[in-house]
Amino acid sequence: MGNENGAVHSERINHASGAGAQDLAGQRLRDMDLVAGIVAGDDGCFERLHTLYRERIYRFALKRLGNPSEAEDVCQDVFLQVFRCAGSYEGRSSLLTWMFGITHHQVCRRHRRRSLETFSLDAPETAEASAEQVPADRQVEAARILADCGRVLNEKVNDSQRRVFHLRYARNFSTRAIARELGKSNQAVKISLFRTRRTLAAETADLAAVLSA
Repeated sequence: MGNENGAVHSERINHASGAGAQDLAGQRLRDMDLVAGIVAGDDGCFERLHTLYRERIYRFALKRLGNPSEAEDVCQDVFLQVFRCAGSYEGRSSLLTWMFGITHHQVCRRHRRRSLETFSLDAPETAEASAEQVPADRQVEAARILADCGRVLNEKVNDSQRRVFHLRYARNFSTRAIARELGKSNQAVKISLFRTRRTLAAETADLAAVLSA
């Protein structure tokens, strides 16, 4: 009887392990299908990815930054990078694990930026000296790129997306506040912001380099 019970228990373990492996394999296939769709330019695949993983990416960033607005911006940056680099995903880890790696990198950049800002506040004379040393050609280049951003917003982005972008980055509204203001869903606001940033990134190739310098 004991041997029979042990055999049944072992069979259950083997079945559960097999089911777990099948679930994992199925998830990897779904991940690869989503990525393939994003690479092919299918907005539906991106929106599904955003729905599946956005909340977990946001919580990951919020736990490490402690600032909802910064965590929201990190989410936007992560999904923009996923869109740009989707073709490099090889399926060696889950798509979510891969995205957590991107999020970790973005969070570390934020922490480094905070450290620099704190140093500048503690030593304003150092910040002034650094500002004076910025080469004139860099200032001209930055001005040109920002002007290009304004042109792209006016020419390539529709009125609704431009309004959402303005509320988020000019008036510092949260996505939920924008949703209430415009009578949209929070998800629709996030998708709108992503599409605008994607357009800016595509039309203004040097923007990221200037902002991170």
